Amino acid sequence: MIEHEKGISSCEVVKWNEFGDLPYERSRPSRRRLNGWGYSLGSNRNYGGIDLQRDDLLNLGTTQEIQNWNCDIQDVDGFSASKSELHKLKSMDAMVECNSKSMISEITMEKLQQNLAWDEIRIISRVDHDYFQTWSWDGRVFLMNSGGSHHFAAAKYIAARIGEKVPLKGRYRIHGINQVALKSLRRDFDIYVMSSQHKHLNGFHTAMRNVQATYYWKDLPRPYTNQCALFLPKDDKKSVKVSQVLKKAGFQDLGLYLKNLPVK
Repeated sequence: MIEHEKGISSCEVVKWNEFGDLPYERSRPSRRRLNGWGYSLGSNRNYGGIDLQRDDLLNLGTTQEIQNWNCDIQDVDGFSASKSELHKLKSMDAMVECNSKSMISEITMEKLQQNLAWDEIRIISRVDHDYFQTWSWDGRVFLMNSGGSHHFAAAKYIAARIGEKVPLKGRYRIHGINQVALKSLRRDFDIYVMSSQHKHLNGFHTAMRNVQATYYWKDLPRPYTNQCALFLPKDDKKSVKVSQVLKKAGFQDLGLYLKNLPVK
């Protein structure tokens, strides 16, 4: 998996906390179960579709919610919604400098207050509407907003330049990885990243069927829609041999990757 340079959109953060139960998936004929292929009595050559309940996978993501969290406007790094193309912007300052110069035409307290008074900045104008959110491996604080992004960015821009604090308060959700659940998965499976293109999956499936090796597969979170995760059970000798081949060939160890995700 290649880490792409990200803009200031919360949509670009990889949602590893949702990996266990993605809202979209091609790989799950059985809902909330790990699906794959292996010994299946009565199937062709006794090799067919199988599925497995793994609570550790379903509980891979963690979420901590803090009510009435306090921060300053300078602590906010991005948005969930805007008329601007957030994925193309590297900062809120760049956003307002490119798309909303009239909102920063004067670097004054009056202009700051004018921007903050904009009704669509609902973290200020409403109670319990917009909120803040962080994914621990990304580290940035996003305002999960439904409007007002340009006026908010303009207010942050001006406040930084006149040295004015702008306190904010709201719900704050922090997402992380459940290391106990991940350790359980890594104990029972070798987990690799693989192309999910049809010809690649079909070729892999044919090889696994020929040697009667068990495997499970699962979609990865966006933006890795052209790749999937392979779960090779460590209690299947044939799957262990396949794992050795993949490791030698340089396939990425997803379990190790998730274990080493930084906490920022």
